[in-house]
Amino acid sequence: MKIAYFTDTYAPEINGVTNTLSKLGKYLDKQQIDQLVFAPDYDGKNSICGSAYRKIHRFAGFTCSLSPKSRLSFPPFWKIDEICDSYAPDIIHVTTELGIGFRGMRYAMSRNIPLVMSFHTDYGKYLKYYNLEFAQPMLENYLEWFHSCSACTLAPSRHTLAELFQKGYRNLGLWSRGIDTTCFNPGYRNEKLRTKLGKGKFIFLYAGRLSAEKNLDMLLNAANIIERRFPGMTTFIFTGDGLYTEIIQNKGLSNVVLTGFKKGKELSEIYASADCFAFPSATETFGNVVLEALSSGLPVVSVSGGGITDFLIHNHNSLLSDPEDIVVFTENLISVMQNKKLRSELSKNALKTAGTRDWEKVFNGLLDIYNETIDSWSEQNIRRTA
Repeated sequence: MKIAYFTDTYAPEINGVTNTLSKLGKYLDKQQIDQLVFAPDYDGKNSICGSAYRKIHRFAGFTCSLSPKSRLSFPPFWKIDEICDSYAPDIIHVTTELGIGFRGMRYAMSRNIPLVMSFHTDYGKYLKYYNLEFAQPMLENYLEWFHSCSACTLAPSRHTLAELFQKGYRNLGLWSRGIDTTCFNPGYRNEKLRTKLGKGKFIFLYAGRLSAEKNLDMLLNAANIIERRFPGMTTFIFTGDGLYTEIIQNKGLSNVVLTGFKKGKELSEIYASADCFAFPSATETFGNVVLEALSSGLPVVSVSGGGITDFLIHNHNSLLSDPEDIVVFTENLISVMQNKKLRSELSKNALKTAGTRDWEKVFNGLLDIYNETIDSWSEQNIRRTA
């Protein structure tokens, strides 16, 4: 099998999509499956790189004020045609809906090649956080049209799958996510780091992009309430970067610490050294960082919205509240802080949940979807020509 991937986000940019594609690429390398990847070039130059089974074509692009670390590229159609015609893919997988993703969709349609898409980001939910709600009908119409071109659109969670179906999407499938428990586990707990972050204090952790759509206003308000009720007893750690950083800094809350962006062992240690993961976002299509927290043995306080509801269960591995209910969200944080028995039970079940999320099973399932799509496409073509 020869697979061509088209994505508007890729390493070295770090987010849920790039992490998934990076692990998928390594899995396919191990399976000795040939891959061709079209992705942005973050150095600003067109380049070609890769491995024995994976060739990556990079295209220079430009930055966007809403996501300065991203690159949006619009490679010439003729260039995509030239490269892909030479490669002759058996199937095309488009992971994004913009410049490079659009090129992949267009190429698959023009050459009658089986096309799979995956839905990673629910942009429509972001608009209200940037006062762009007026654009929602146009955006939703475009996304529905775009995904209608695929033989199958894969959602990362059952929750997202149901939302897409309600919007009118069809030919849907499920492609979930896994966790590497060797990278995220309680063994990374670091007492020196705990002392540095908040000696003798209860440590709440948020990890992820620092941006408005993550509902961080609610978490900051909760941190402020808790500091007034329990002065000097808590630290709220924000690990990540983004446009919301300055807003957090300007709040000037004494129990809030910004660590900046972390990765690798440093990130693993921050997770394992915290006491509770606080996650107020209801816009996740899956929620990779929440799964990383569970794998690190953290009880989670979150909201009952978005893809995280696929694996977060209230009073089992987490405490959940309505996405807009700051009172219950705050009380849940306090409950985890004060109730050691509850904390222990949530932590035990968090580890059990993470243990069921194996990446190899996830990717084996994706290959099955590829093979089924190719077979179905071939049968349809035979019927057309009969």
